Amino acid sequence: MQDFKKLKVWDRAQTFAAALYGATMTLRGRDVVSLRSQLRRAAESIAANIAEGANAAGPRDFARYLQMAIASASETESHLDLALRTAVMPAETIMPFIDEVIEVRKMLIVLRRRVLEGGA
Repeated sequence: MQDFKKLKVWDRAQTFAAALYGATMTLRGRDVVSLRSQLRRAAESIAANIAEGANAAGPRDFARYLQMAIASASETESHLDLALRTAVMPAETIMPFIDEVIEVRKMLIVLRRRVLEGGA
């Protein structure tokens, strides 16, 4: 059991989700409400899975939650790509979020590997 707030990847994922929440505040209308909701939920899920996993019974359980966070990061990237393709948000807004979620996912992959090897 460890304090998830001490994990840099949790802080980065939480900051990412908060920024994305702010960036999607202006998305209105029936056509984009679902996408906005899915995007926010996927982004929020990244940090939430890290937090939940940090209090798991052991390293294998923690690694399982980290895998779920990785999956949520991929889901978030997919929703961002859809927002880009449908032009519901400008590319200059979306691209930094895509870059950041990719970096968060890379950090999660490294942390998961370390947890499974017994080094975290």
